[in-house]
Amino acid sequence: MLAYASFGRYGYRAMPFGDPSRSRTFVFSVAAVLAVSLASLACSKGEAGPTTRARPAPQVVVAKVVARDVPVEVHAPVDLRALEQVDVGSKVLGYVDAVLVDRGDRVRRGQLVALVRPSDLPDQLAAARSVFGQTKASAVLARTNYDRANKLAPSGVVSQQELQSATAAMASAESAQAAAQAQISGLAIRLGETRITSPIDGAIAARRLDPGALVGLPGGVAIVTVVRTDRLRVFISLNEYDAAGVGLGKDAHVELDALPGRTFPGKVVRLAPSFDPLTRTLEAEVQLPNPLGELRPGMYGRGSIVLEIRPKRPVVSVNAVQISSGKKYVFVLHGAKVERRTIVAGADVDMGDALEIRSGLQVGEEVVTAGADGLSDGSTVRVVRDVNPYTGEKDTVATSPTATQTTTAHQPRKPN
Repeated sequence: MLAYASFGRYGYRAMPFGDPSRSRTFVFSVAAVLAVSLASLACSKGEAGPTTRARPAPQVVVAKVVARDVPVEVHAPVDLRALEQVDVGSKVLGYVDAVLVDRGDRVRRGQLVALVRPSDLPDQLAAARSVFGQTKASAVLARTNYDRANKLAPSGVVSQQELQSATAAMASAESAQAAAQAQISGLAIRLGETRITSPIDGAIAARRLDPGALVGLPGGVAIVTVVRTDRLRVFISLNEYDAAGVGLGKDAHVELDALPGRTFPGKVVRLAPSFDPLTRTLEAEVQLPNPLGELRPGMYGRGSIVLEIRPKRPVVSVNAVQISSGKKYVFVLHGAKVERRTIVAGADVDMGDALEIRSGLQVGEEVVTAGADGLSDGSTVRVVRDVNPYTGEKDTVATSPTATQTTTAHQPRKPN
């Protein structure tokens, strides 16, 4: 009769009731296995306990709120234009005999730039001179006849009718002589116009024709184009909201893509009298001095007109500003903790890299500029100061809270 089953080397086997030694051996084996298992579990718990650590506080970059003079400006894309640009052509029908200048040459007003060979002007001038000779002889004869009739009229040898005829003949002959003289003068002027000169001081922007080209036709092509570049101008488009703060003499400046990092100052010299009915904008003309010739017509950039200057306004990096539910807020550092604070932002500064703060912050306070994701009001943080979060280098923009700097601000445009 079987009493229980035992698991041995070769699997389960039946054990009889009547074998007490085998029964004690089985119990001791099970007890040993349980003891070893409990000891291993206790050791593993003892080793894992000391290695458990608290999560470290997040690391953030902070910067101080600085005071700056904030010029509120209107910005618009612009391209430089020459103050004067003239297409120089020929009024006389003929062929280009010579072009004496080329692209890039500096020219003065009245300087000869091209010669035109007229088609028939010399022959017309010779014919006009012949006609003038004939009319001159006729005028001399008519005056002689008039003088004779005028002397004989008192004695009655010449009738009054003959005297009047002589007077009319003399006047007609003198008029014909004057007309012939005017014809010669006109042809001489036209012949002089075959010498093409520059009407302004400037530089040759384009040479369009070469010797042998026919010129003088209605709607014909200019020989050269002359531009004045000692002063250049740009046109800045203003909407109705911005136009209210712009007037003649306002300071302006232009930044060009071709010359990065440089600013070229100018003044508003003209305002359009009315708004464009298609774009609903008003054009303001800004002129820029260019004594060294660094600026060239056609350069592209951004023009700005200063509307007003707000002195010593709090300014923070745009990276510090968070937006939630239509409201702007920043995290202000207090010791090792941060405070979430709502702010009211003003004009954009440095082309949108920073913001003017109208309320909510004071100069000298420190705000989180990097690492704000996941922070909440009262969070504990580890602080890194005056470091560019993108390069890891020392932040050269950070200044003391008492420093005053001049920056560029953009007045937000209101929709028309």
